[in-house]
Amino acid sequence: MDPIDLTLEISNKLPSFPGSPRPQFILWADKKSDGYNLELIFLSSHSGTHLDAPYHFIENGIKIDRIPLNRLITGAILCNIRKGPDMPITRSDIVSFEAKNGKIPP
Repeated sequence: MDPIDLTLEISNKLPSFPGSPRPQFILWADKKSDGYNLELIFLSSHSGTHLDAPYHFIENGIKIDRIPLNRLITGAILCNIRKGPDMPITRSDIVSFEAKNGKIPP
């Protein structure tokens, strides 16, 4: 089976952890003045789809750029749980889904 990329698109509307800055796109150079367009992207490591690297909690833990890609690929089950935009999916929602659709394999 082919992998499915679950990452969110980077934009200034990308969800961020409370207290973390929202992504910003900063114009660095433009074609008219500099002969080319260039933007800087400023975002927290807690923006959108993210992973906490061991370094986040462990002094000498590995940083995000050192985590092997194969550690981020695994089997998954799609839980089709639909709620309103400001209504988070809860543990109770997942337990209810499991009861209706069979236990989710480990």
